[in-house]
Amino acid sequence: MKRLLSALIISFFLIAGCGVGVSDYDHAVLDGISNLNLNNPQKALGDFNRAIDMDSSRADGYVGRANTLSTLGRYGEALPDYNRAIEIDPQLANAYANRGSAHSHLGQYQKAIVDYEKALELDPKIDDPPGFVKRLFSNEPNTDKGIRKHLEFLKQKVKDQNG
Repeated sequence: MKRLLSALIISFFLIAGCGVGVSDYDHAVLDGISNLNLNNPQKALGDFNRAIDMDSSRADGYVGRANTLSTLGRYGEALPDYNRAIEIDPQLANAYANRGSAHSHLGQYQKAIVDYEKALELDPKIDDPPGFVKRLFSNEPNTDKGIRKHLEFLKQKVKDQNG
């Protein structure tokens, strides 16, 4: 996950001209990503709140704050932010995948299934990045199996519950 986040940050700076012309909003989001990556979720939460206060029309601040809340185990509080991010950008596969994880942690398996299927529909390769899957499914014994495997697990769980 650290490699993935590092690559995203480096790519962002390359695209943004090595920081030249990067907005305060982007700085707040990058600070949040960095603090979350450095296992400092309270600071990350402040960074993402700052970003949302600056521009509430962009999805990445909401996804970042929701991911931070999920990291803190506050899954129910994360859901409105995932919902808002999806309202802003309905094509944001990682918001669906992360919201699916929050639903899964809350025992809302049907909702998790719908979100995981939507994430895979929007981005079939979302299962591939290393670390992403481990973060999403740390509550399951086989964390290296990916969204598709977790989706099978949830479908079986729902089937077993329904008798």
